[in-house]
Amino acid sequence: MKRSELIFNIISIPVDITSLLFAGVMSFYIRLYLDTRFPVLFKPDLKEFILNLLTIIPILLLIFAFAGLYNLRGTRKFSYEFSRIIVAITIALLLIVFIFFFDQTFFNSRLIILIGWLVSILVLGLSRYVLKKIQVVLLNKGLGLHNLVVVGSRENQHPMLEQIRKDKNFGYEIVAEIKADENVLEKLDQIYQKQRFEELLQADPSAPAYLNSQLLQFARQKGLTFNYLPDIFDVQRNHLETLTIDGIPVISIKNTPLTGWGSVVKRIFDIILSLISLVLTSPFFLIIAIAIKIDSKGKVFYAAPRGGYKKDFTFFKFRTMYSHLSVGKEYGGQEAEKIRQELWKQNARGGESGAFLKIKDDPRVTRVGKILRKTKLDEIPQFFNVLRGDMSMVGPRAHVIDEVDRYRDQYRRIFSIKPGIFGLSQIAQIS
Repeated sequence: MKRSELIFNIISIPVDITSLLFAGVMSFYIRLYLDTRFPVLFKPDLKEFILNLLTIIPILLLIFAFAGLYNLRGTRKFSYEFSRIIVAITIALLLIVFIFFFDQTFFNSRLIILIGWLVSILVLGLSRYVLKKIQVVLLNKGLGLHNLVVVGSRENQHPMLEQIRKDKNFGYEIVAEIKADENVLEKLDQIYQKQRFEELLQADPSAPAYLNSQLLQFARQKGLTFNYLPDIFDVQRNHLETLTIDGIPVISIKNTPLTGWGSVVKRIFDIILSLISLVLTSPFFLIIAIAIKIDSKGKVFYAAPRGGYKKDFTFFKFRTMYSHLSVGKEYGGQEAEKIRQELWKQNARGGESGAFLKIKDDPRVTRVGKILRKTKLDEIPQFFNVLRGDMSMVGPRAHVIDEVDRYRDQYRRIFSIKPGIFGLSQIAQIS
């Protein structure tokens, strides 16, 4: 870790203490403001509250340390740091709730604990964001950069290295680039004598194993950080599982980390979140149903087969097209399918040979349907699919069957997991 990074990590401790005190006092006064709606059973005392807060702050700082908030490099993204803040504050909340269970005088209000959780995340996130921005400014001025030597042919290097050269925000200054040949150790030693660099990057995945071993040994002897760009198997390392068959070790690359207990935990979260989502969105069901019925004749819901995990499933959504123009036996039938096939000629995504059908100003969509599609409210019934186990909250989009047949073999991997309501394509509004 660079000295500047160490300084920022040290500075972050008093910043965190100040932020926690400020968040605590803010939560105290927010609780007083809410007294008219949620009366306080015990009269709050600011002095006593601050004393209790000062008692718990050292424990919070310890949790922050275990969460890695005081071992952060300037090259790490703020999103990573903010996620650690959320985890640490949530653990602290559970600890305070546990203490409150045995001693309800520790904090006089249960609501203030919940308010403090949210406010602490926001205040700490803001203060850490300011520190991060200051650190970025210094990096762009050349302060705190990690001196890096790259081993590998420049012609075959990863595009990432070009980004490192252009953008100082990554936190590196490439001081030398050498080829991975038999004289590499001698060259490295010469460079090290002239300029004491801190990190070494092996950027040639095709380099022989003995050379990698020598580079690693060189880095250890000089006290350098050794980095390397992984090959196809290394990038799957978080999916690796070691098995023993007849006494022989076998390494398996899993399709996804969400196997075994991971799939159980994900399914539990899907059930809980889909139930909560259905409860929260239930007021919209009646309003949308009435609007659909007034706007056009036909069923409120649209049910159709979709390509899914291992097998196809029945997909639910609010009907956004005229019923007689909607594909399906219970809707427009063969006539609707003929119209759909004609629309492929106007497909905005590659014409008739495109994998997905996308029509600008689709004539089949009703007035209410346009609003529902734009606001994504037509997808609310998909929470039922999640509850049933056909879909997940997060995953690739669920595609129409005849569209799936166009690319299933080419992109078969996306059918190895459940489709989801939320995902990259959905957020990017590709669907």
